[in-house]
Amino acid sequence: MKPSTREIRRPWWYQPEMATLTLLVGLCYAVRLTALPVAGEEGRWARGATQMIETGDWVVLRQQGEVFPERPPMSSWVMAVAGLWRGRIDDIAVRLPSVLAVLLTCWTIFWYSKTYLSRFAALASAAIYATFGQVLQLGRMGESEALFACLVSASLLIWHHGYTARYPAWITWTSGYALAALGALVKGPQAPVYFVVVTFFYLAVTRNWKFLLHAGHLAGGLVFVCIVGAWQIPYYLATDWDCVLATWTGLAADRFSQSGVLAHMLWYPLETLVCLLPWSPLLVIYLRREFHRTLDDYRPLVLFLTLSVLITYPSVWLATGSRGRYFMPLYPCLAILIGVVVDRVLVQQQTALLRRGRFRVLLYATVVTCVAGAGVLLISCLPSTRLEGLRQPAGLVVALMSVSVIVSCLLLWGLRSVNPRPAQLAFLSFCFFVGFCYCGPVINLQQRSWNNPRPSVRKLRQSLPAADSLKSFGPVDHRFAYFFEDPITELPWPTDAAQVPEGVTYFCYNWHRGDTPQNRSSGRGRSWKTTSGTLPFEWELIANVNCGRDQVAPFRTVIVGRIVKPQGTVARWDPVSARPQR
Repeated sequence: MKPSTREIRRPWWYQPEMATLTLLVGLCYAVRLTALPVAGEEGRWARGATQMIETGDWVVLRQQGEVFPERPPMSSWVMAVAGLWRGRIDDIAVRLPSVLAVLLTCWTIFWYSKTYLSRFAALASAAIYATFGQVLQLGRMGESEALFACLVSASLLIWHHGYTARYPAWITWTSGYALAALGALVKGPQAPVYFVVVTFFYLAVTRNWKFLLHAGHLAGGLVFVCIVGAWQIPYYLATDWDCVLATWTGLAADRFSQSGVLAHMLWYPLETLVCLLPWSPLLVIYLRREFHRTLDDYRPLVLFLTLSVLITYPSVWLATGSRGRYFMPLYPCLAILIGVVVDRVLVQQQTALLRRGRFRVLLYATVVTCVAGAGVLLISCLPSTRLEGLRQPAGLVVALMSVSVIVSCLLLWGLRSVNPRPAQLAFLSFCFFVGFCYCGPVINLQQRSWNNPRPSVRKLRQSLPAADSLKSFGPVDHRFAYFFEDPITELPWPTDAAQVPEGVTYFCYNWHRGDTPQNRSSGRGRSWKTTSGTLPFEWELIANVNCGRDQVAPFRTVIVGRIVKPQGTVARWDPVSARPQR
C-alpha cells in the first residue's frame, strides 16, 4: 500500500487532478463532438429514444413502432434524458451520454487508484484510459460501450475498494451488485457475469470464504434482482417470454461458433493490443521477473486487476463473433496496471531497472510524438497524388507541429532531469498530445472516408409533400430513419398490389449488396428474412440513399419511390445503373 506521505487530505473530488481529467476529457471528446455523422448503432438507439419520448413508453424499446428485443433499453434512456434536456434528439443528445460516461470512468479510476498509487500515478491511470485508441473512438459516439464500460468497471473497482478498505460487507456487496444491475440494463448478462466471476475467484484465491458467504452478499443479490426486476416485470407484461429470452440471450449466443475459433484466438489478442495503443507497449515490463520483485506494496492491487483481466478475457477470446470493443469494460483495469508501471518508473525509480524503465517510457513517448508530427508534415507537403486523401489543412499542420515540438522538448527535458517532476509533466503533456492527434488528423481522415447521408435525406424530406406520408415496406435502415427525423410507418412487403393500403404514395425500402430482383434481404438486428426484390405495382424512383459508411461501394441503400398507380406494369430498380446519393 502507498505510504502515508502520499495521503490526500482534501476530498478526492476537490483536487486539481479532477480538474485536469475534466479538461482532458473535454478536449478529447467534447471538441468536434458532432464532426462525424451518426453511424454504426447510434441511429438505432437514437430512434428508440425518440419513440420513448413520442409514445411515453419507456419500458419497451421499439424501432418503427415494432418491439426490438435485442437489448435492454438503458442506452436509449440516457439519450432520451439528454434529448429532453436539449428539447430534441440531435447529435449532441445522442453522444453526450458517452462523453459523460468516459468522464465518470476517469474519475472512478482516479478515486480508486489513489488508495494504492501516488497522486500522479492515479491521475496517469485515468488519463491513460481516456487516451486509449478505442476509447477515443467509441467514447465520442452514441454507442453503448462507453456507458457499459463505466458501469461494469465501477462495479468491480468500487467493490474491491470497499473490500480492501474494510467497509461493511453489505455496503460493499450492494454497491457492486447495483452497478452490475445497471450494466445489465445496458447490454445484458455480461455485466453481472463479470462481477460474479471476478469476485468469486478473487475471494477464492485469497481464501476469504467468510466474506463470500456473508449475508451482505445475499443483500447485494436482492438489490440486483430489484433493480433489474423494476424494468423486467413491466417489460414481460408488455411483451412475452420470447422477447424476454431474446433480450437477454440472443446476441450472446450468436457470438459463439465452432468455425474459425483458432484464427480468432490468434488474431484477437493482437486486436486488443492495437485497441490499447499507444499504451499497450508499457505492459511488456510485466514480463520481467525483476519488475515483479518491486511490486510488494502493490500486490493486492495487481492481483485483483490481473485476475479481473485473465478471468474475463476467455469470454471474448473464445467467442468467434467478438469484436475488440467487447472487452472495453476491462480497459480501466488495464489502465491502472499501466498506472502501476508509471508509479514505479516515473515516481519511485528505486532500482536500476526502474530507472531504465523511466528512460524507455519517455523515449517511447518522444519517438511517437516525433513520428506523428513529422508524418503529418511529410504527408501534407509531399506532391504525390496518392497522398491527396491524407493531407491535412495547413493551419492544423502548423498547430500539430508546434505542439509536437513543445511536447518533444518536455519529454527530452524529462529524460535529462534527475528530478521526477519534469518527467511527470512530460508524460501528462503526451496524454494531451494523443488526444489532440485524434481530434485533429484522425477525425479529418474519418470525415473524408465516411459517407454522410444527412444532406440527401434532408433534401428528400423537404421535397416530399408531407413528411409523415413516407412509409417503408419492411424495416428501413435506422440511419436513414434518424436523419429523416419524422416517423416512418413500417408496412409488410407486398406480394400483390391489393395489399398496399390506400393513401400510400411515397414509400421506401432497404436494398443490400447482393440483393437481386428475385431475392432481397429484409430485417433488422437478429431478425431477417428473404422477400422478393420486385414490387407488384408500377412506381418511379425518387431517390436512392447510401446509408453505409463506405462512399464507394455501399452495403446498404435505401430506395425511395412513388407509386404511379396501384396496378399495371412492374418497375424494377437496377442497382447497377442507379448511383446512390450520399
